[in-house]
Amino acid sequence: MKAALYIRVSTQEQVENYSIESQRERLKAHCVSKDWTIYDTYVDGGYSGATTERPALQKMLKDLDKFDAVVVYKLDRLSRSQRDTLELIEEYFLKNNVEFVSVTETLDTSTPFGKAMIGILSVFAQLERETIAERMRIGHIKRAEAGLRVMGGDYDPAGFKRRNGDLIPIEVEKKHIQDAFNLYEELHSITKVQCELKRLGYDVWRFRRYRDILSNPLYAGYVTFAGKTYKGQHEQFISEEQFQRVQTLLSRHKGHNAHKAKKSLLSGLIVCKKCGENYHTYQSNDKGRTYRYYICRARRFPSEYENKCMNKTWNYKKLESLIIDQIHNLSYSKQLVKVETPKINYDKQLKKLDLKIEKLIDLYSEDKIEKEILDKQIDKIDLEKRQIYEAIEAQERLFENEISAEQLNQYFIDLTTSDFEKKQAIIEKLVKQISIDGDKVDITWNFSL
Repeated sequence: MKAALYIRVSTQEQVENYSIESQRERLKAHCVSKDWTIYDTYVDGGYSGATTERPALQKMLKDLDKFDAVVVYKLDRLSRSQRDTLELIEEYFLKNNVEFVSVTETLDTSTPFGKAMIGILSVFAQLERETIAERMRIGHIKRAEAGLRVMGGDYDPAGFKRRNGDLIPIEVEKKHIQDAFNLYEELHSITKVQCELKRLGYDVWRFRRYRDILSNPLYAGYVTFAGKTYKGQHEQFISEEQFQRVQTLLSRHKGHNAHKAKKSLLSGLIVCKKCGENYHTYQSNDKGRTYRYYICRARRFPSEYENKCMNKTWNYKKLESLIIDQIHNLSYSKQLVKVETPKINYDKQLKKLDLKIEKLIDLYSEDKIEKEILDKQIDKIDLEKRQIYEAIEAQERLFENEISAEQLNQYFIDLTTSDFEKKQAIIEKLVKQISIDGDKVDITWNFSL
């Protein structure tokens, strides 16, 4: 069984029998008694236990697949927050099949008793979370029953501004929304409503915003919470009868464009180089035939923009084939040129810095240096350690992002033979962004070339 040793010390604790070396010796002795091998030692020198934002701890969490147990001297070495401690144990360690051992408290999740103790702590933590959630829920229900909108975020709904928890109408937006409801009853199309509102001089909003407004009972004088509707205290913009008529019209169009994005390999990846908007899929029917395209949003919905974008609209099959061909070309070119990147071992540098901290602590304990000098030197060493951890993370990202010619070639084969879901997963893994400028298509990859 492989074990990772985690050591944390703050300056004061280092002087009071919690030194790095004393913890290291106790943890090593425990591993020897268990016949465990030590994978690595992670040391956070001079860091508070009030937060989990510690470089060595974060590095250890990324290495969870490399060992079987985490061993600490005492529970508060991991964290001084019970919530953080349980989250680390339950959400990180145990979910990754990594046991947790606290030497001085005999807390060992590899034993039935240790697991039971974690279970007991978790029950109380869960009880606290659920109690808080229930109190909040009761408060929200009481607010809704009183006719007040339950605030679900730091934003104001269209047509209103919040003042001391009340919704105050914005007259200009109120007229805008009333006209949108009236026009939709007449035109039966949000896109046509946008065009007409633009002609009337309004600053036109996005399609999705109108769709949300038209289906929101807030504007008929109601508030909603947890699937229930309550009569509101705020001013209603339209009648209940008009709201119901609009819902009937909306239900007839519901699902007309559904799932198009899911059936498009490149959805969410394409950006227009001319205006900066995203491309999305567009489908048209002519004489019984269906045509599908990737089109710039500012071209598809010109009423939402000051100027209509005229960037090229691509046939979806041609654009998807072009991207797949590029993947094939890359796999072929990588076979011709093979470059191996040397991997740097930073462990020795980190161990030297830990030794420097221990020597400084010894000097301070012997009254050979002042605490001000101690703190200053430890801050300097911690900065060096952070820089090394950043270099380690950068190196790991580099190697994680490397894809061999053989892998690329297999991806290309899968893109020509697999079902849609697998093809889409491969594209999302390989492609970060596609930029379109007329006939020119630039691809930014998710891996190192």
